[in-house]
Amino acid sequence: PWRISGNAVALTAQPSIRFEFDRIFGEDCHTADVYGARTKHIVDSAVQGFNGTVFAYGQTNSGKTYTMRGSANEPGIIPLAVHDLFRTIQQHMDREFLVRMSYMEIYNEEINDLLVPEHRKLQIHENYE
Repeated sequence: PWRISGNAVALTAQPSIRFEFDRIFGEDCHTADVYGARTKHIVDSAVQGFNGTVFAYGQTNSGKTYTMRGSANEPGIIPLAVHDLFRTIQQHMDREFLVRMSYMEIYNEEINDLLVPEHRKLQIHENYE
């Protein structure tokens, strides 16, 4: 039903309906390739004092969790980022760093803290400012 051409995806039945992307990673791509192309610069910027966010979005069972966590044989985005972050910090022992991280999941309109073993549900509060 879809045809990929360069960085665009088109409906096979209606080629005029196209969706353009910054980059399309093929099915033979490894998580490390995605990390190097799209996430490493966020980690590098964080070491320079900037905030960074990595956001995975998609339908259920589309590979978001695998891409973020990885496996024993192929580390995901999170282990790769944490490794690079702390390796860079060790290379700059003359500086002081404060690292804060969050790892959350929004699923069925519930927010879960994935850094807590039991995946505690977080409360949503409105900010009236």
